[in-house]
Amino acid sequence: MATQRTEWEYLVVFIHDSKVAEGIPEVDAALDADTYTDKLNRYGEAGWELVSFEWTADGAKCALKRPKQK
Repeated sequence: MATQRTEWEYLVVFIHDSKVAEGIPEVDAALDADTYTDKLNRYGEAGWELVSFEWTADGAKCALKRPKQK
């Protein structure tokens, strides 16, 4: 019996920081967390799984994968 190997497709995206809290101490700096969460949840609903997340000066780079559609 042959073992079936999962084939993957990958997607790399950049999520921009809105800079809404930059330089305004009274604004919650975690406000952008909702933006990241919402965008990543939309990718998840489309079957994408987050495999890496890297903060940058202007946002975050994300790599995602999902099983290849046959």
